[in-house]
Amino acid sequence: MLNNLSVLERILFAILLFLLSLKIQSQSLLPNGNFEHPDPKDIEKPQYWDKPDGLGVQWIAIPPLAIPRKGKAICMDTSISEIDMVKQWKKQGSDWNIPDPKRNPIAATYGLSYYSDPIQIAAGQAYCISFELYSPGEKKGAKVWVRGYAEKEGKKRRIYETVVHCRPQGRDWQKFSQPFHPTLHRKEVTEIRVMFYAYWPAGKYWFDNLEIIPISKEKYEKEKKK
Repeated sequence: MLNNLSVLERILFAILLFLLSLKIQSQSLLPNGNFEHPDPKDIEKPQYWDKPDGLGVQWIAIPPLAIPRKGKAICMDTSISEIDMVKQWKKQGSDWNIPDPKRNPIAATYGLSYYSDPIQIAAGQAYCISFELYSPGEKKGAKVWVRGYAEKEGKKRRIYETVVHCRPQGRDWQKFSQPFHPTLHRKEVTEIRVMFYAYWPAGKYWFDNLEIIPISKEKYEKEKKK
């Protein structure tokens, strides 16, 4: 078939294949990173993510902030006390717990965590995680982990992790990104989970527009040097 194409048609065909490959590479491994789609089986949680506890971690519409935007995001409020968080977890039937909870904000001790569903990865493939964070004020503390799992003795066990340290500045949404390569040194890793983590100082931390994109080994090495 290709032998019957003109030179121009071959060039256009090559360009089409190239653009298609770029589109495939740019697709995020986690489809609902913008938190706009509810889970068909439970509309109280975003699809491909854990169910928020509804107090410390909420999936809600974004209110007017420094740079207004529409839609929903994950809001983590670390000013909630340990006692109130434990009450909420018990009400929810969650496995989360704090022994001997206090009245102090959870930011001062444990912080708050929120996980994605497991995401299948390809062996030998490097990736880049990116997301946006909003939390006005000075010296805000948040992290985003990528944790890798493998089958060990009949159970899924965490054997890899990388972390993005976030120190948002000012009163605008900020974008953070970081390359990672889960099977570079731990070839057994078959899946990953993303974990949002917010802690001190106490306050609200908004997460939105998370993507995990496959990247080339060359780009991975280049980004790691920055």
